[in-house]
Amino acid sequence: VKLKLNLLLIAALSAILFLTSGCNKTQPITPPFHGDYPAQELRSMWSFCVMNFTFKAPQTPRFLVAQMCDCYLDEMRTSHPFKHINNLSDNETRAMGQHLIKECNVAPGQNQQT
Repeated sequence: VKLKLNLLLIAALSAILFLTSGCNKTQPITPPFHGDYPAQELRSMWSFCVMNFTFKAPQTPRFLVAQMCDCYLDEMRTSHPFKHINNLSDNETRAMGQHLIKECNVAPGQNQQT
């Protein structure tokens, strides 16, 4: 009886130690994106990107188009708050477009690094 009680106590303490040893305080991570983009707006921008890309480069595989449009939106949200997107000058819009192409477009036969 005493042996069973000791084994039960050791098992209980081991379980408590196991369950609590992996508990670390959660470290908050600052997201890289400006959080002011409405979900509906993001969906519209992504859909427009896919349709436009498919129209201009129909030979591009759909999964690459989706990856590149994901990248476009991620890059835009990283560098520009939503409230500034519609107020960019023509030169700023052109510069942003060139940056997005450089960062996100995948050459045929090349995998995008995400």
